Amino acid sequence: MGSIELLSDQGFRTDGRRPHELRKIQCRMGVFRQADGSAYIEQGNTKALATVYGPHELTGLGRSKAQHDKVFVNCQYSMATFSTGERKKAPSGRPKIAGNVTQSSEDL
Repeated sequence: MGSIELLSDQGFRTDGRRPHELRKIQCRMGVFRQADGSAYIEQGNTKALATVYGPHELTGLGRSKAQHDKVFVNCQYSMATFSTGERKKAPSGRPKIAGNVTQSSEDL
């Protein structure tokens, strides 16, 4: 089995960049009027869209469990099934990202 050539004989990647060059990054803020905050980031073929809604007061059953020295962050993450090079079934249920949010907010 042959290996894939990452650099040409002239030292360029297949997309024309030198090994130390990054892909162009494009960022826009305020892309959704309905959200309280939103951003779009693109680097190469990777595209990310983030929106923020809130803060909101807890209502219903959540209100009785509210703690004044804590915050509740609800994150929803989705990724298109065709977004990777591998063919696989769409995962059932929601991805587990709570640990990353907890870890990143502990220092605040």
